[in-house]
Amino acid sequence: TFEGGYIPVEKRTESDRWILSKLNTLIKSVDEAYNQYEPTRAARLVQDFVTDDLSNWYVRLNRKRFWKGEYNEDKKIAYQSLYECLEKIAIISAPIAPFYSESLFKSLNEVSKRSESASVHLVDFPEVNQQVIDLQLEQRMSLAQQISSLTHSLRKSQKIKVRQPLQRILVPVLNPEIKKQIAAVEDLILSEVNVKEVEYLDDASGVL
Repeated sequence: TFEGGYIPVEKRTESDRWILSKLNTLIKSVDEAYNQYEPTRAARLVQDFVTDDLSNWYVRLNRKRFWKGEYNEDKKIAYQSLYECLEKIAIISAPIAPFYSESLFKSLNEVSKRSESASVHLVDFPEVNQQVIDLQLEQRMSLAQQISSLTHSLRKSQKIKVRQPLQRILVPVLNPEIKKQIAAVEDLILSEVNVKEVEYLDDASGVL
């Protein structure tokens, strides 16, 4: 995965930059929780990141990059981004899930040989990389997640499978700035929910 060197974050796709931004935001929040002696909060933060952001969103969005046969730079970038998330999760989870974190860390390091440490418990807590944190990107992607989740829920309630394309979805947006942020991730939303277009409504009074 790291043969040929580490690919700089600025050369990665928007979804890669987003997950690394979320990862560093997570590291900061978990560190604060530990310093305040709140291990339960730290555990919930890690759980939410792994479930909502890494598994249900990042991996889902990039599944074609992981599955495709040829090992090109795009696939390498996806692997490096995922590896970095898993490695950091193992390290920051070590105080609250020592055995699982040790197993995950060793499994990763056996392949990559990135760390000289024999145990995750001998590794320093990761420093937050402020340069990769992009709060605006996190907010845009959060809107994409929310809209996609609501659309999937509507499909499920109406028994309309995702593989059946729909013409459009109606999105009530009263704030011009929010509309601009949604528009920036519109293609991603359409691809995820299998809809052809988004129609923005500036009056939600008639929408249930």
